[in-house]
Amino acid sequence: MDKDSIFDKSIERLEEYCVENGFKKYGAGQIMRWIYSNRVFDFSKMSDIPKTLRENLAKKFHAELPEITDTQYETDEGGSSKKYLLKLSDGNYIESVLINYKNRRTLCVSSQIGCKMGCVYCETSNLGFIRNLTAGEIISQLLTVENDNSEKITNVVFMGMGEPLDNFKAAEESLKIISDDKLIGIAPRKITISTCGLLNVLKNLEMNGYKYKIAISLNASDNFTRNMLMPVNKKFPIEKLAAFINGRKSSAHNKTTIEYVLIKGVNDRIENAKKMIGMFSPSNVKFNLIPLNKDENSLFLKNFERPDEETLNNFKLKLSKAGFTVTVRFSKGGSINGGCGQLRAKTRCF
Repeated sequence: MDKDSIFDKSIERLEEYCVENGFKKYGAGQIMRWIYSNRVFDFSKMSDIPKTLRENLAKKFHAELPEITDTQYETDEGGSSKKYLLKLSDGNYIESVLINYKNRRTLCVSSQIGCKMGCVYCETSNLGFIRNLTAGEIISQLLTVENDNSEKITNVVFMGMGEPLDNFKAAEESLKIISDDKLIGIAPRKITISTCGLLNVLKNLEMNGYKYKIAISLNASDNFTRNMLMPVNKKFPIEKLAAFINGRKSSAHNKTTIEYVLIKGVNDRIENAKKMIGMFSPSNVKFNLIPLNKDENSLFLKNFERPDEETLNNFKLKLSKAGFTVTVRFSKGGSINGGCGQLRAKTRCF
């Protein structure tokens, strides 16, 4: 029988495992700390755990990280980006991107192989949907990249392949371990979940009181355009998203981020900016404008282009004059196809 990944086990499941096999419940916490605090993946070296438990673990579980099969590196003003192609145990591939900027080391993690959402500006959608990642496969991206760089990740963004809220059970389990200050220890305020706007899950996030930052990909100011760009809008239209966002309790340090991919002639007009000004309040949201990222060799996005600099600046200025905080994200990793919407690791091949 194949061994299970230890990374897929929550503290609760490990406690059950320990008790069912005749060991003390607190052994689960010891195992978790060895793995996530001390980064020891060899059960035989977990010295304060009974030998019989270590032997039992080695028979049942493995602690193997994904294989790094390729990396691509980019430097730019103020930082660098490194894209990882990771091979999973079933032969599928995912991509993760490490972004070094100033004093932050941000890891962009994937939550699915491919994606169901069908957003037409996104290369991942072109893959279709293969499967969800497990919690352990999400966590192991961070462990693999930290191991490769010998530096701690300071921030995590769920902005890689897939829609994290479409795989929220696994994402939630991974987040508990990533944000636990006794384990990986990245504070919730340094973790961002990016979503196309699955309101049913977003509402549960609010009810459960999670403190993670939320970024919602809007990318249009009207339902007609958003329906074309993002089929999910037919189920969760703009007016419902706006009502949810405007109803959130926000602070100066935790506003909802509206992500807006600017596409030439599609959603980049001043009229689009005006509609959003009327839709949202500067006290509740901030805007992250993303000029379309496009691999020039891609046929998938052949009909789309990014706007010129003047159009981009005018769009930003209109929002800024209305009191909104606005940033323009010329995505880090663009030259290595590691920017927003560019991740497209092909399943079972490279």
